[in-house]
Amino acid sequence: MFKDELIAETCRLFHVHPRDLVGDYRFDFLMPARFALAKALRLRGWTYPQIGRELGRDHSTIIYRVREAEYRMGKDPSYAEKIHHLATYTIERPEAMEMPQAEAA
Repeated sequence: MFKDELIAETCRLFHVHPRDLVGDYRFDFLMPARFALAKALRLRGWTYPQIGRELGRDHSTIIYRVREAEYRMGKDPSYAEKIHHLATYTIERPEAMEMPQAEAA
């Protein structure tokens, strides 16, 4: 699934382990990667609830992460480049790039 590929690429760019990136750890060194992943998914057109569901977080947490990423992008061009890379990152299997479907009400 594309989400897993994007998580792996985020981990590579930020030098963190996937289980730490999506886990419950609250260490400061994980936050830039978490913010970047949320922002990259948002730039790809995912909704806040879709991102939250896929990452096991509430949509309000995702809103916070996206805002923090935007703030950091304004202060750090290299951080902005990493997010741009994630937002435009492609993999070889097109079917893996699909967004998750919204759940039927």
